[in-house]
Amino acid sequence: MLFTILRSIFRQARRQPLYMTLNILGLGLGMAVCLVLTLQVRYEYSFNATIPDAAHVLRLDSHLMLPGSAPQEYGDVPFIAFPFLHTDFPQIVDTTRYEADDYQLHNGDKSISADAAMVDPSFFNVIALPLEHGDPRSALSRPDAIVLSADTAQALFGTTDVLGRTITTDHEGHRSSQTVTGVLARAAGPVTIAPGAITPFPSDEIQKPQFTRWGSSSGNIFLRVRNEADRTAIARNLTRFVIDHASGTANDDVSEGLHPERRFALSLVSLRETHFNDLHVVAGDDATDRSMVNILALIGALALLLAVLNAINLATARSGLRAREVAIRKTLGATRKALFVQFVGEAVASTAIGGALALALCEIALPFTAALTGTALHMDYGFTLPFLLGVVLLTGLACGIYPALVLSSYQPAHVLAATRMPSGGRGTARLRNGLVIVQFAFAVAFAICTLVVNRQAHFMQSQDLGFARDGILISSDIMTSDIGKQRAILEALRHTPGVVSASLSELTPHIDNHHRFNVTPVGPHREDIHVLGDTVFGDYAATYRPRILAGRWFDSSHGEDDSPGDEAFHKSSGKTWNVVLNRTAVSRLGFASPESAIGTPLKSGPVTLRVIGVMEDMRFVSARDDVSPQVTFNSTAALDYPHASVRFSGVPENIMKTRLKSAWDPVSPDDPTSFRTVQDRMSTFYITEQRRGWMFSIASGIAIVIACLGLYGLASFTALRRTHEVGIRKALGATTHNVLTLMLGDFLRPVLLACVMAAFPALFVMRSWLSGFHQRIALSWLDFAAVVLVTLLIAALTVLGQTLRLARAEPARALRAE
Repeated sequence: MLFTILRSIFRQARRQPLYMTLNILGLGLGMAVCLVLTLQVRYEYSFNATIPDAAHVLRLDSHLMLPGSAPQEYGDVPFIAFPFLHTDFPQIVDTTRYEADDYQLHNGDKSISADAAMVDPSFFNVIALPLEHGDPRSALSRPDAIVLSADTAQALFGTTDVLGRTITTDHEGHRSSQTVTGVLARAAGPVTIAPGAITPFPSDEIQKPQFTRWGSSSGNIFLRVRNEADRTAIARNLTRFVIDHASGTANDDVSEGLHPERRFALSLVSLRETHFNDLHVVAGDDATDRSMVNILALIGALALLLAVLNAINLATARSGLRAREVAIRKTLGATRKALFVQFVGEAVASTAIGGALALALCEIALPFTAALTGTALHMDYGFTLPFLLGVVLLTGLACGIYPALVLSSYQPAHVLAATRMPSGGRGTARLRNGLVIVQFAFAVAFAICTLVVNRQAHFMQSQDLGFARDGILISSDIMTSDIGKQRAILEALRHTPGVVSASLSELTPHIDNHHRFNVTPVGPHREDIHVLGDTVFGDYAATYRPRILAGRWFDSSHGEDDSPGDEAFHKSSGKTWNVVLNRTAVSRLGFASPESAIGTPLKSGPVTLRVIGVMEDMRFVSARDDVSPQVTFNSTAALDYPHASVRFSGVPENIMKTRLKSAWDPVSPDDPTSFRTVQDRMSTFYITEQRRGWMFSIASGIAIVIACLGLYGLASFTALRRTHEVGIRKALGATTHNVLTLMLGDFLRPVLLACVMAAFPALFVMRSWLSGFHQRIALSWLDFAAVVLVTLLIAALTVLGQTLRLARAEPARALRAE
């Protein structure tokens, strides 16, 4: 039987090369798309899977329900909760705090910057990251210990075998000597926790506000439980935990109006869930939208379905060509069962050839896909080959069963007595048209979604941010709190050739440091709102060029313009300081217009804030997030971990970065920095949508190609079957134009119907997806019209050659054709 199947396929390839090429190419493309997207989806769902027992490692998330703002979830939590967890929850096996920060690591004359994590000694008991060298039980037991990643150890020492070696570390201006007690093994799969170095908390770190106040946080708390029942028990009592420990008059946050027991909640997120959950967490930039990953999986499945429908369409269209073969073989004794098995076998064999093509295409496409999506995709043959084998088998059966039933059902007497090959009747013709409609409906839906995703990604890149983004370079955090050094850095940058203006500020595009507090308008029946604070110094208005809607900017000639800043102003009881609000703050505070807010006093604890200006919202956050109401101070005091921002002109960007670094290093050699553009800093907000748009573009393009392959094959078959009809029409007076119009209409009618069917589900899906963005494009009928017109044009070009050849046929020859 196998020999018969292979011989039959070889004979078909010789006699009908177009059919075999279209069939195998369609199957190969469909399976290749399915395979690549399956690997992509598998990668996204495998985050933290290589961390032992990651499902029972839980992160404590905080939720703020603050006046004037929508509820927000944070991965950071106040570390003050840490000592109470073991006492209140016996279900907890162990806990650790985790605070990420930049460290400078030195080994002799070699220095690198590392994303380090400050943790408790229990860290490896909670998150069991594997070590290449060292013992996880004792790696963090000494205060001067440091565990390096394999890449960090290689960069500093040229090897990973560095246990016992000593390095010098710089953190926030503090230099210390630390001993390497472990080296992390390279992760076997994607992880969300991959620090360059791990070290116990320095003694001075635990004196900071985030360790002692419920209203301040800068890191995570992770805990390990034994099973899901323990997780449920802890989650059920977290509200009581907050009430018991965060309320009361002794809490120093109550004086600032935060009232954590009323506006603060906790929840648990498994380490296996953080990759998707963090999409809804403030500053969760590396997260992935689970719904879009599921859509990629759906696209992979639908691409395979399109290939199957294409194969069925081509097979049923040409079934009449094999009718006489079936009739003769049945006359010579072949049974319907034997013929059915042979035809299904041929379909599986053809699919296997397509599978080989798909594997080759996948090998070629995977590096490009990895570069396109920014992921570490690779061909895992232990998974890929069994998966592909299953896909080939199921696809072959799906492609072969219905055509095999049609072919094996032909009756020899009817076929051999007929003067023409059987066509399957109107039912089969309707089926073929239905398959074309389904194929193009999927392809058009993909194309519409692709257009919307790409438009949204472009909008996120080009939207008005409320300030002049071009020509600005921004430093990393200035880690020193020494006011003299902060001013020296600013002066050095200011006098660099090419610099137009320079300023310091705590908030910059892509906010990574923020302080919030409550303000209340003076007067009856006014509710307080929670605002974001920023403190600036220097030529901020000349650097960022915010749009002033009413009032004025800060002026050094006004004494009350110089405040202690957003972190310290509460300590100046009874004082009045001038501030600038953004548009959102004006709206949330209930003012009718920006002008009506000017001169109005606001209360924040014992301090009065006078509004001297209102500026347009400056969007430093993702388009997914709402802009927070903001109060901006001007201060000549030391700022809290500020950034330096520089506006430059007349100098290429790379040269300007080099000049700024050369100006910075002599002033602050222990606090090296790097400069990035606004676009670079905010790229994480839109790069995911941009990459997703690229993926959708490729997938929808391939879907349309597969659909057009089927349409082309169907046009070839139709041209063969309708030659007689065209001859009669032309003999009765029809022109080439009449025939061409008729044939194109027959081919394009199901395509147009498919476009209409695709528009509504695509509209529903994209409207749902766009609802996740605070700033988004408006869906327009032009999106749908553009896709429909392009699809119709592609479909027309696909069948034009066959249709034109048929329409130009001479009546005498057409009537003789069979």
